[in-house]
Amino acid sequence: MLEIIVVGAGGCIGSILRYLVTKTFQHNFPATQFPYGVMVANLLGCLFIGLLSGLSIEKIPIAPYLRLFFFVGVLGGFTTFSSFSLEAYDMLTTNDSSIIFLALLHIIAHVSFGILAVYLGLIIGKSF
Repeated sequence: MLEIIVVGAGGCIGSILRYLVTKTFQHNFPATQFPYGVMVANLLGCLFIGLLSGLSIEKIPIAPYLRLFFFVGVLGGFTTFSSFSLEAYDMLTTNDSSIIFLALLHIIAHVSFGILAVYLGLIIGKSF
């Protein structure tokens, strides 16, 4: 039961942070149809999970409950793969070719930069 509470508390924090990031980008880029906020949340989440993984592998062991809190809870709540997938699907199913192009760019950028962000996070985490 404690594990569920730990994950839920982290998820609550991560979800609130994701909301704030996406709203900030929607506010600052209101005219764009590209979902920058979700992409930034996903990339930051990938970077942070790589960073924490690198730190825990090389320098700082992370206790099981803290690992659950940060990896599953906070970062699971913060990253938005399901939101990303829904947005991509909605964009792909329009009849507007310029939106379909943006959808493909959206998918390629998320996956490519997400993997790169994990890699950079691991390198940074291992270097401390």
